[in-house]
Amino acid sequence: MSYLIAPRPVKGIIDHLPPVNMRPEWRHRFRPDNAYRDVRLGARQLSNVFVNHYGLVMANGMLVQGCAPNIGFSGYDENFHYRHWRKAVEQMLVCRFGKSLPSKRLDDGRTYLLIHSPWFSYYFWISECLPRLLMVREHLKDLVLIYPQNWEGKTFVNETLKLFPELRIEVVPKDVHLFVKDLVMPEVKPWTPMFIPDQIHQVRSLLFNELLGHAMDSTVVPTGRVYMSRAVAARRRFTDEPLVEHIMQDHGFEVVQMENLSFTEQIGLMRQTSFLTGITGAGLINIHFLTPGSLFLDLSNRDYLTKDFYKFHYFKLCNILKVDYALAFFDHECSPDVSFYGMQNLIPVESELRRDLEFCLDFKNMGHHG
Repeated sequence: MSYLIAPRPVKGIIDHLPPVNMRPEWRHRFRPDNAYRDVRLGARQLSNVFVNHYGLVMANGMLVQGCAPNIGFSGYDENFHYRHWRKAVEQMLVCRFGKSLPSKRLDDGRTYLLIHSPWFSYYFWISECLPRLLMVREHLKDLVLIYPQNWEGKTFVNETLKLFPELRIEVVPKDVHLFVKDLVMPEVKPWTPMFIPDQIHQVRSLLFNELLGHAMDSTVVPTGRVYMSRAVAARRRFTDEPLVEHIMQDHGFEVVQMENLSFTEQIGLMRQTSFLTGITGAGLINIHFLTPGSLFLDLSNRDYLTKDFYKFHYFKLCNILKVDYALAFFDHECSPDVSFYGMQNLIPVESELRRDLEFCLDFKNMGHHG
């Protein structure tokens, strides 16, 4: 085991500014989080490894450090090391000695590249996969990307990969595990709610400059107000979405369902947005593409205030991007069919939502910015 790119210290400092509508009872949840400063990430060169269908990597019977988030040993977030190791080692043994799981051997003289890990989604493509790809950008002509077949329907994946025409791909059918002779594995950031400043800016630079064709430092002055609706989501939406949309429209917001936009259109919309709001969820990783001085109002579950492990990660992302951050909290409906409180639907209170929107609009009108 060696490194193609040696681990490097992160660049950039997060200037932790409190939410613009901070209340005394929230302060314990918004202390500066500087754990990112200790992160060192590189690109490992591995030989004769097992890669399961989720991107977990096993070498000599052990999980390779950096193959997935949340496998480190600290109290920063929930640890999945044992659960991932147990599942991957079972799959490896069955693939090697049994016949009930499909597997494939990649040992044809090529070096393969792995950039995905468990919990793949739009959020993880932006915050984990793309930074891993960019880490080895100068070496892509010598690598073959391991490309899970389910990516074929992901426009955000394929619109991005078109920016790397020199990169060859190996399409891996659904649920097929791999034995790989030569693998390059850029390490993923250690915890899912952590953001690394230089990774954020590298991804923005790629997608603004090369996908949109507009430099990040152009003179565009965003003016739009966007409410990111979850009306078509199965869970974690408002119990009275028509009421919320009416309130938003009263305050000059465009109601947008991101599912109806291409990846490029989503980035372009965010670049034009000065005030974004929506229920906390993976789709809000689009905050990545707001312009400094914009404002994000996080519509959140009130229970997050009492859960010490919850990191308010979009607060940290806004701090990196110099986007003002505000909060509005709502109770959830306590449906017995939903075991995890974070997936519960939220109950809007019209007077409180109008109050929070008007505070944020007044804040922007007074010329404040991050």
